[in-house]
Amino acid sequence: MSLFVMACATSSMANESSYCGKSGAETWDEIAESLVGHWTITHQSGYALAGGMVIPFPGDPELEVLTIAQIGDVLEASHPEMQAPMVLRLADEPRWAMETDDPSLPKPTLTLSDLELVVGCEQMELPRIIGTTTAVVDGIKMDFVNRLILINPRTLYGVMEMNTVARGTPVRAVRTVSLTRDVAQ
Repeated sequence: MSLFVMACATSSMANESSYCGKSGAETWDEIAESLVGHWTITHQSGYALAGGMVIPFPGDPELEVLTIAQIGDVLEASHPEMQAPMVLRLADEPRWAMETDDPSLPKPTLTLSDLELVVGCEQMELPRIIGTTTAVVDGIKMDFVNRLILINPRTLYGVMEMNTVARGTPVRAVRTVSLTRDVAQ
C-alpha cells in the first residue's frame, strides 16, 4: 500500500513545475522567498544507531505544520514544539546519498536516486537546503540537521538526522521526511 501511495505522490511531484536548474547561489533569493509559508511535514520511517544496535522505527502518522519565515537575511523554520528555530541555508555539500550496502539498515521508501528519476534531473540541479537546530531533553543536547531538496513550489523531500550522546553512548537517528503545502499560500 505504501508503495502505491508513494507512486501517486511522486507522479504529482513530476507534474508540478520543477526547480530543475535553480540550484545556485544566484537563485537563492527567489528560492528563499518561495519557501516562506506553512508546510505540512510527514515523518516517514527511519532508524537509530546506538551502541552498535540498529533500531528501526515506523513512520509517524501524525502530521505537523512547519512555518518558514524570512527574518532579515535569515530563513527560519519553526513549529510549536521546537525549542529554537531551524536556520535554513543553501547547501554547499557534495551529492547526498541515502543508499547503503549495510543490510542491517532499513531502506527508505523513496531514495534520492528514485526522486531524481521521477523529477527528471539530478539532485545537484535542484535547490538543496540545509536546516540546523538543537534541543535539550532531560539534560541531553540533541543536534538536528535536515537536508531537504525543493522539488517544486509545493514539495520538499529529504532526510532528518539527529545526533546526541546519551549516557556515554553516541546515538544517531535518521528518517526521511516530506513537506507539502497548498499552492495558494
